[in-house]
This record gives sequence, structure tokens and C-alpha cells, in this order.
Amino acid sequence: MLHPEFFDLVGNVRSMRRLKPDPVPEGLLMQVLNAGVQASSGQNTQPWEFVVVSDVHAKAWFAEQYKAAMESRFSLSREEIAGGDSKLSRQMRAVLYQIDHLHETPYLVLVCGLRDWPFKVPPEARVGLAPPNFGAVYPCVQNMLLACRAVGLGAALTTMHQVFEDELHAYFEIPEDYGVVVTIPIGWPIGNFGPVRRIPAEKKTHVNRWGQRWDQPAV
Repeated sequence: MLHPEFFDLVGNVRSMRRLKPDPVPEGLLMQVLNAGVQASSGQNTQPWEFVVVSDVHAKAWFAEQYKAAMESRFSLSREEIAGGDSKLSRQMRAVLYQIDHLHETPYLVLVCGLRDWPFKVPPEARVGLAPPNFGAVYPCVQNMLLACRAVGLGAALTTMHQVFEDELHAYFEIPEDYGVVVTIPIGWPIGNFGPVRRIPAEKKTHVNRWGQRWDQPAV
């Protein structure tokens, strides 16, 4: 059975950082999370867990840490960004909006992954905490982003929590054997969805060996 609407959907999943404070039904959020857990994982281990943050004080705490982390890693001159007309300036205005209003977002979803050493790391080198199983968790995350778009919700993942992950674990009592892979603010979008702009796969594909492009004649 063909599902041509799928291709319209994946070409329309834009990061939505401006979100309304309006409530999102719990059932709709659970629909998104259930789409996430349909992702494949090695040996069907399903190494993901979610922390859904809706408490006002908890969201305010996260927003404060997030703002400090962003300001410590990026030069955020609000005057320059506000007056700029470049693509980067427009993107950064959306980022600044998210920073200023993150505490109002209906839900912050912390997507956690069970820690698991990659095969390439030999046993004798496995010192300290293993990284979370990124390879399994990111398909789950992508399913969630697609599901948000399908039901009209806005979302945009961030990994800036890495700057304060120790504090994050302590605040939300996340066990040590899990790492936080991404944080996804979810809510009703301000503004419209629209098609994304991407370089065509033909220009990103090599045939048989690196350097022989799909869109170039064979030599």
C-alpha cells in the first residue's frame, strides 16, 4: 500500500521554537510518545525512557539553566539579532524567543537513553559512564518529531542540556545508568509550518566509492 502523504510530511517538519503557552491534551502528548516507542532498536531492547516536565517550577528551573548554558556558548547580541535581516538573524530571533519563553512551554520532554558501550570500545577501555545508546534513541526522537507535525504540534529538539547534565540528573532524579539524549519542548506553534530547504540527496550521494557522485556521469 502506498502512502504518498508520508513524503509530504517529512518535507514539512520544520523546527518550531515559538510555541504558545496554551495547554496540550495529555492524550495527544501520549500519542506522540507512543509514536516514538514504535522505533526499531537492536534486539528490541527499547532503551529509552521519557521524563515529561509540566510542573511550573520545574520548567522555570530548566529554562533558567538553559538560558545560562546558551549564553555561555553563544554570543547573543540581542540588538544585532533584532535588527538583522540575514537567515542567521531570523533563526537566532526564534532561538531568543525560545530562551525567553521556555518556561511557558506546555511540556518539556527529556528523552533518556540507557547507557551502553559501543562495540568499538574494548572492555579494558570502558572506564566511567558509558554514553547513552544514541543509535537507538534518535530514531525514537525522529518518530516523535514526525508525530508532532502530524497532529499539528510544534517541536524543536535541543542538546544544550549537556552543559548542565549533572544538575539535570540531580533535579529530576534521573538514575545514573541513563543519559539525557535530547530535550524536546512541545506545544502549539506560533506561526505556520512550511517546507524545509535541504540539499537534494543526489548531491549528497556517492556511488560505489567516495567522490563518484550520483548526479555525475560514471568514469
